[in-house]
Amino acid sequence: MSDPGAEADVRAVHENWFDRTAAKDLDGVMQHIADDIVSYEHDTPLQYMGRDQVREVCRQGLEWAPGPVTWDVPDMRVLIRDDIAVVWGLNHMTAGEADGTTTESWSRGTRVLQRRNGEWTMIHQHVPYLYDPRTGEAKTDLHP
Repeated sequence: MSDPGAEADVRAVHENWFDRTAAKDLDGVMQHIADDIVSYEHDTPLQYMGRDQVREVCRQGLEWAPGPVTWDVPDMRVLIRDDIAVVWGLNHMTAGEADGTTTESWSRGTRVLQRRNGEWTMIHQHVPYLYDPRTGEAKTDLHP
């Protein structure tokens, strides 16, 4: 069974990511990212290896939108066994555009965290968009 305290801690890590993203605080976003993370992001390359590569992707994402950037996982599920947590759900992201409009997207998200030295740290994530198999185009306009 999952440890309720551990689940609360893992959810708090995610809340920190949500808050730090909204503040466009790159150092805060990176706080719970392992040095040896492997991340499968929305775009190329196939994988990002290590904290520095993931930091660069996060920096680009925060700078891409001139306005506010938010993300959350409304239906977040958490499964914990010992020092490993698996978290999944649909990622909901918004980005403020220069003209005052907001772009919204949904994608799938799975994250694996490991408790290291008493702290939960993300060691892997997979955040794909769905795609149209006829065209190969990413589908960013889908809603649950």
